[in-house]
Amino acid sequence: MKLAILTFFLLLSLNVFSEKVYFINIKDGDVLKSPFLIQFGLRGKGVAPAGVDVTNTGHHHLLINVDEVDYNLPIPSSDQHLHFGLGQTETNLELPSGKHSLQLVLGDKYHIPHKPPLMSEKIQIIVK
Repeated sequence: MKLAILTFFLLLSLNVFSEKVYFINIKDGDVLKSPFLIQFGLRGKGVAPAGVDVTNTGHHHLLINVDEVDYNLPIPSSDQHLHFGLGQTETNLELPSGKHSLQLVLGDKYHIPHKPPLMSEKIQIIVK
């Protein structure tokens, strides 16, 4: 019993149970040929479509070359703010050649980031 409790607290201290949004198949510094597949990872929450009220869920937003986000407002919809409001967990993305920043943000049923915001690390990729 003591071992189980110690293991639980060890895992907790390592953030094994923490919430996290991340890129599954690409990483910072990758050189990619357009179009390319991006897979979205999520730990500690579930995915639900926009407009669906299910506790502890959200849907993905992909930010492309975005420097600032107001985390108190709905994430806008544009060529730089892609919404995956049907609950999608991957996309094929076509970008022009050059350097691009990518970041995932989990939004609630109204496209508003969670509090505190649940977002991936911002990564830089190069498209050939």
